[in-house]
Amino acid sequence: MTKFLSAILFSTVLFSQAAMAQFCSGTIVKNTASGTFTDGSGSSNYTDNSDCFWLIAPPGAGSITLSFTGVFDLEVYNCSDKITVYDGADTTASVIAVLCGNNTMTPPTPVTGTSNNMLVRFTSDYSYNNAGWSASYTTTVAPPVYCSGQNTLTAASGNFSDGSGNSNNYGDNANCSWLIEPVGASTITVSFSAFDTEAGMDFVKIYDNSVSPASQIASFSGNSLPSATTVNSGSVLVEFTSNNTTTAPGWDASYTSTQIPPPPPVACSGSVTLTAPAGTFDDGSGSSTNYGDNADCSWIINPAGVASITITFGSFDIQSSMDQVQVYNNSTNPATLMGAYSGSTIPAPVTIYSDNVLVTFTSDGATNAAGWGASYTSSNSGLGIADANSNVGISVYPNPFHHTTTLQFATPLNEVSELVVYDVYGKSVKKVKIPAYTSTFTIDGSAIANGMYFYSVTKNSIPVHTGKLILE
Repeated sequence: MTKFLSAILFSTVLFSQAAMAQFCSGTIVKNTASGTFTDGSGSSNYTDNSDCFWLIAPPGAGSITLSFTGVFDLEVYNCSDKITVYDGADTTASVIAVLCGNNTMTPPTPVTGTSNNMLVRFTSDYSYNNAGWSASYTTTVAPPVYCSGQNTLTAASGNFSDGSGNSNNYGDNANCSWLIEPVGASTITVSFSAFDTEAGMDFVKIYDNSVSPASQIASFSGNSLPSATTVNSGSVLVEFTSNNTTTAPGWDASYTSTQIPPPPPVACSGSVTLTAPAGTFDDGSGSSTNYGDNADCSWIINPAGVASITITFGSFDIQSSMDQVQVYNNSTNPATLMGAYSGSTIPAPVTIYSDNVLVTFTSDGATNAAGWGASYTSSNSGLGIADANSNVGISVYPNPFHHTTTLQFATPLNEVSELVVYDVYGKSVKKVKIPAYTSTFTIDGSAIANGMYFYSVTKNSIPVHTGKLILE
């Protein structure tokens, strides 16, 4: 009977101890500057399959030191039960210690991290468990990072402060500035969310920096929150100075800006004549807007004394089929269409052997797109239409002609030359050799369709004469 009562009493004690234990679980956050924590087993052993976390994250911490006090008793075999210490807020941070074993007499050496957070993890396996452990931690305060020198801010909006943070005063003898220059800004507004400086001694000053010297707009000191300050400028300078005596919690500021709106696009209209040897032209919509509906624009490119004009497109995106850019040889009557372009593929350069080119652009009243831009160059060499462009005395008679005409040389060439006839698209349609010392040469046009053509007489691949032919 006595043995039976003893067994009941022993079981009751064990049950009471287990009931009193608060075994660890989940994640516990410790945000005080110092503190203690344990595996939670109290006077009992810790449990199997533990997986517990303690995140030590005091505000403003510079470093954290973890120490073990009293009992440190974990399963020894293969470090099956262990404490892992991370130098950061989660398990992706660097591991700075793995602790296990039975070190009751000599607890593990303190562990110090370099981060302002430390994660402690305790894990146990499914078999043996021991008395467990208890720990404490301390922290050092991170030194404030005071402002210094000049800082340039170019984003459209942003934040800046004296640098002392939430738990420190700003430093003595501060002399800091922020040059706020967002790209394309027309106005800049500076606002304060906190403000506390030594009254009358430590100042935040705001300047319009677009003039020289910079013009002071506002000056703030003391602990009253300033109202927002708007400067009608794209360049603002904020300056903070303190003396070498009393300091205060400081200030936090933000800024916003408004952008200069881009000028409205000047859509093309009517007809424009371009007489320079080279130039550019486009639909007029600019780089940020689409061209307009119902466009009907033209450009006459007519540089003096040139033999050919080349049109090159740098960009091209118009409604397919419905909106068109057309290029004409404008020296014929009616003008000869050389190319019609639509869609979003950049056309290949087109060369017109003429001194007068017409480019037209039309759009309908529906869909439009980014538009196009083009350039042109001209050349006074190669094919041309002026017959008085050489000193070798070559003429054509009759011209216009039917089937055949005669090329006449006032001074016969002393070498073999070559005659090439081109259509208005620059395509060769006839090529023949002219013997040396020829004074007249018949041009047979019977195999060529009626129309206007250009010809070139070359010697040793060098043009000596160019002209125009009209076949009727």
